[in-house]
Formats: sequence, C-alpha cells, structure tokens
Amino acid sequence: MSKVRDIWSNLVLTLRKNNLPGATREARFLLAGVLSVSPSHIYLYWDQDLSVEKIEKLNIMVKERLDGVPLQYVLKEWEFFSLQFYLEKGVFIPRLDTESWLEEAIMTIRSRYENQPAKLCDLCCGSGVIGLTIAYWLTKVRVVAIDRSKLACDLTRHNAQKLGLEERISIWQSNLFNDIQTTDELQFDFILSNPPYVKEEEWNTLSSEIRLHEPKDALVSGSEGLDLIYRILNESSPYLKSQGYLYIEHDPSQVEVIEDLSLNTHFVKDHVIFDYQKRPRATVFRRK
Repeated sequence: MSKVRDIWSNLVLTLRKNNLPGATREARFLLAGVLSVSPSHIYLYWDQDLSVEKIEKLNIMVKERLDGVPLQYVLKEWEFFSLQFYLEKGVFIPRLDTESWLEEAIMTIRSRYENQPAKLCDLCCGSGVIGLTIAYWLTKVRVVAIDRSKLACDLTRHNAQKLGLEERISIWQSNLFNDIQTTDELQFDFILSNPPYVKEEEWNTLSSEIRLHEPKDALVSGSEGLDLIYRILNESSPYLKSQGYLYIEHDPSQVEVIEDLSLNTHFVKDHVIFDYQKRPRATVFRRK
C-alpha cells in the first residue's frame, strides 16, 4: 500500500520527465480521477493508502496520458460551467471559449423569459454541454439537442441523466435539421451552436493531441471552415421564431465573413460576444 502523497510526488516526477506541461496540475487531476473526488480535494486524502486496484488503474491512465491521449478522454469526465460532463473519444472536447459566450446567453435568456418557459435548440450538441448547462441553470427552459453523430447523442443522453435533466431535453440524431419536419411546435426561441469551424489547411497545424485523438469532422468544416456555418445561416430560420436569436461560435478571424454570409438570409446581426482573451468568439443573429 502507498500513501496518496507519495504517489502524487512520484507522478509529478514521471510527468515532468516525459516533458508533459503542467505536470503538477495533471497529477492532481489523474489522482482525483482514481479517487473519484474533486481535484481540489485530493489533499484531504494525503495520508490515505491507495489500494493495489487503484494504483493499477492510475498506471493505465498515466500510460494513456503519456501516449498523448487528452486528459479529458483519460478521465472520461470534464468540468464545464461548474458541471461535470462525461466524455468519450469520438466527441469534441468542450473548451473554455464556449463558456465565455454561453455565460451571456444564459443571462439573456433569464432576462427575457424570467416568468415563462423558453424553447431552445442546441445544434451540433456534441456531449450536450451547451443545452444541458442552460437547462440546469434555467429550470423553465426546454431543450432539443441535435447532432448527426450517434455517439454524441448517446453522450448527451447520458449527461442529461447524470444531471437529472432527462425530462426537459429531447435528443435527435440529424444532420442539422435535415431529418426534422418544420412545425410550429418545433420553433425555438433560441438556437445555439458550436459547429465545426477549423479550416482544412489548418488541421495539420494543430497539436498532435487534437489531430490524433479528437474527431476531425467535429472541428474541420471545409476549406474556409465555414461550410456548416453557411448551412446553419441558410437552413435554420424556419425553426426559429420571428425575433428569435441564433448564437454561433466561430474563430475570431471569421467574424466579418460570417456577417457577410448572413446578408441574404432571414437573419440580421445583433452583436458579437468576446471571449475571455477579448477575441470575437460568437456572433448573435436575430431572425427578421
């Protein structure tokens, strides 16, 4: 049997020897994953002995991490907006950039629909972090989550159950709205999307962690990274109520061209939301 403090010290040394950035932080997350506790709480277990089974599990996780598997996939869980979401390889890892604009979206929805229910669509939902976060913090919102990936839909369903939100979310496997019939009942007050927006030529410039482990089709969208955004702007208006809002995450360099793409659609640009690094990260459109 070995004490948690000793295992942590050895783990930090191992990660540093293998040139893994943030070795101290990563060691804390890996140990927390084995202990099934918050990373900030592992010090409470400092003098606890770790069982042989848990040491074996930790060794497997460390090997995966040293092989380049992203920490989020190793842990099979990641925090987003103070909530824990289950993750699997094959679905895009949520980033802090998305939290930056989602925070404003939640405040807007709360202010406009404080005393009445709102219908919201999480388009290209991935693991469901956008729709489920809103449903968790705004208890009158009903959510439809859509993704073309069966794994993404399964993960969203799993996370909805994990957060106790399965009664307020519907999950549809569809290529945008292609497999969905337009009806008044399926018109939304808000559509929010974090679609693929990386340029094809940029794919090979991304880190090996991303290229070797995250799904390319969840990140890359044509030569300019705009194929899916173009489709969203041209295909989603029948599903959004008049004066409803469409939120689209994008690369900071795409903000002007996306506004140009919207000119011949049913949408008009409302405003741009900047991320925590003060870069234009999402554009909000209003349906005419």
